[in-house]
Order: sequence, then C-alpha cells, then structure tokens
Amino acid sequence: MQLLEDGIIAALAAIGLVTLLFALLSALLRPRGCTAEDAFAVVPCRAGEGAKLERTVRTLERARYDCGGFCRIVILDRGMDEEARKVAALLCHDSFDVTICNNLSKFNESE
Repeated sequence: MQLLEDGIIAALAAIGLVTLLFALLSALLRPRGCTAEDAFAVVPCRAGEGAKLERTVRTLERARYDCGGFCRIVILDRGMDEEARKVAALLCHDSFDVTICNNLSKFNESE
C-alpha cells in the first residue's frame, strides 16, 4: 500500500514539475506587451469597409498579443460612411487601445 501511495505522489510531482516548466518556457518564448511605447499601427478606412475594418483590427490585436511591437491601433478616417463609423466605434469601445482619428499629425502631436 505504501508503494502505491509513493507512486501516486511521484506522478503528481512529475506532472506539477512539467506544468511549471511549460509555463516558464511559454512566458519566455512568447513575450507580451509593447516593445516601444509610442509605436502604433494605422488602419485607413473608407466608406463601405466596415467588415474589412473589423477583420483588420482583430488580426492586429492578435498579432500584438502574440508578437508585440506596437501598443495602439489607430483607425484613420478617410471618408467612412455611417456603417463603418459604427463598426469603428464598437471596436474602440471593446478595446481600450483602439482610437479613431481624422488627422494623423494631430494624433502624433498629442502624444
């Protein structure tokens, strides 16, 4: 009976050690966060590009999470229609680091 208990304890310890090593290696190999505080990605948007805008912003968010490199996503208004503005507003509401901008030079100066 003692041998069975020792075997179970050894197996649980091995599983815990493997889990700890996996968590440590995944944290080291996949860095999160920004590498440059003032870097941002610009997504120009025109009328009728609401669905394309959402796909682009979601893809950029995943890329930023996986690889880093930039902190903000700026949606540049180049004549968006009402539907595209609604999509952009929802994206800004969902993520704290997505911004709508009409003039990129004003956005850069405010930083």
